[in-house]
Parts: sequence; C-alpha cells; structure tokens
Amino acid sequence: MITHLRVQNFRSHRDFTAEFREGATVITGPNGSGKTSLIEAIYIALNGKSWRSNFAEILNEAEGKIASWWRVDVGFANGEKRIMKFANGQKSFQIDQKTFARLPAKSRIPVVLFEPGDLQLLYGSPTRRRDFFDRFISEISPEHQTNLNKFSRVLRQRNNLLKSGFANAENLFVWDLQFADLSEKISQKRANIAKLLNENLNQKYQEIANKNDEISLKFLPGGSLKSSEILAELKRTGNKVFATTSGAQKDDFKFLLNNKNAKTAASRGENRTIIFAILARMTEILRETFGDVYVILDDIDSELDDSRKSNLYKISSLSQDNLFATTLKFHGKKTNQIELN
Repeated sequence: MITHLRVQNFRSHRDFTAEFREGATVITGPNGSGKTSLIEAIYIALNGKSWRSNFAEILNEAEGKIASWWRVDVGFANGEKRIMKFANGQKSFQIDQKTFARLPAKSRIPVVLFEPGDLQLLYGSPTRRRDFFDRFISEISPEHQTNLNKFSRVLRQRNNLLKSGFANAENLFVWDLQFADLSEKISQKRANIAKLLNENLNQKYQEIANKNDEISLKFLPGGSLKSSEILAELKRTGNKVFATTSGAQKDDFKFLLNNKNAKTAASRGENRTIIFAILARMTEILRETFGDVYVILDDIDSELDDSRKSNLYKISSLSQDNLFATTLKFHGKKTNQIELN
C-alpha cells in the first residue's frame, strides 16, 4: 500500500504532502481544491501516465507564471520509493534509485479507474463504452492495447484507400487480411470480458443498492467473431462502400436492468450504481489475477443517496487499503479522510 505522497508544482499544488494509514482513503474538499490532482499523481506513479492530459499541462501556474518542472514522490509500505519528474519537456521515473525514461512494464501496477466522464457509459457513444472496457482488458492483457493500436492504423489505411477511388480486390486484400485477424482478436476479448464481468455482477449491484434488482452486461459485436467470416464480408462489399461497415470498430456494450435497457429504464442513481457494480467486479477480477491492485475513484458518490453511499464502501472488493477516492463531503466510517481547503 502507498503510505506517503508528496507533489510539487503539480497543477494547483505548489508543495503538498500526505500520509496514508491502513484502510480506504477519501479526499474531500470544495471544487478547485486539488482533490483530483492528488489521485492523478498516484495514478502516474502506478501506471506511468495520466488519464487527464499530457505531462506539460500538469505544470503549476501561479500569478501568470508557469513552473518549469513538477515532481511526485511516493512511498510504499514495503519500503519502495518512486519519484516522477518532468522538467524542460523531459520525463523520468526513479524506482529505488534506478532511473528510467518511462515506467517499466514490470513496474506498472493494475489500476481500476473511475472518472466523472464514465457516468456517460450508459448514455454516451459506443466509442466511450469500448474505450472503458478496453482500458480494463488491457490491464489484464497488455497485448490488447497493442492490437487496438494496430487495428486503428489498418482501419484508417483501408478507409483511406476506399475513399481514394483506387481500391480494388488486389490492393485491398493485404489490408483485409490484417483487419480480419485483428478484428477477431479484439472482439473476442471484449466478448470474453463481458461474460467474465457478468459473473457475480448482480451481487455487487445488490450490495450497493440494497435491492433485489438484476443487472447484466451484454456484448453487441459489430460483425462476425471469426476472421474467415469477416474476410468474406469484406470481399463481398469490396470497393462498393467508402468506409469499412463492420468489424470491431462497430462493437458495443449494452446494460440491462431487470431485463430492460438500462439506458432508458435506470434512474441517475441506478445508473451510477450500475457503474460502481461494474468497477467492483473489475477490481475483484484484477485482484484474483494480480493480487496487488489499486482503485482510484474521482467524484465517487455524488447522486447516490446516503444508503448507497454507505453500502458502496462496504463492498469487499472496494473496501481495501489500496482505494483512493475524491468527493465534496464524506461522513463515512472505517475510512481515512484528507480534507483540502
């Protein structure tokens, strides 16, 4: 577990230090007090990157002057120390006095992340839902992100060729082969993760909501899950279209509440409860896989009633030392609280 955090010239913080005890940590304070910045610093220490912006945008700005560097120091209960620096456009990661240009893959610690934009999972675009679940899949299988990057390039090249007016069976074939192979790998991963998340998902939801409602996650493939069938479909459409109309780029996920589309059936509180049930299940899966997992939740419990707020922190997969959350106000028990002004 993380026991110590110091940030310097990090967003709104010129120099701030926090000590953490056993148990979940909740950071409270008004908007603009720097709550999210602290969990962002922790996320960088664990994952080597920010989910919010590039490193240059993190530099503290005060009285119209932008700092030339920022630094994050993190200490762990096992004695490990990590230092992240950004100065003059260069970043560095130091782990127990060994310095790296980027955080080594073996030093990355799995993180389950919730940020306010994830509230649009039910109502937002398929791209948002794909990105959310792809982020989780990549924590378990890093090659998934590699396949996503390759797939994006192949899809772009294929679509550019279709739009050029010079596409034919011969010059499309090389892209079709790569597209079909990557599409199958990506969609199969998404289908498998939906099946895995559904296991025990009801229990997580009911623990928070204190109701017997049933929820489930359904994967909606954007085409066949077999590369041979994908290839046949691409051959059939040939150059008759100006964009690739089926494949992993069309995949989507659907949430069901009592066998009804949660997008229309769920209230705002139920929407958030569904998302936290998904996060709790994700955390459970990662802990079973890796053991050491961190949970970072930004603006965690707004729009939840008092009962659901209380139940949220009682979920076994979330009530751990390695949980950091932010909220405006919190009056719970069995959690550490850091209050910012």
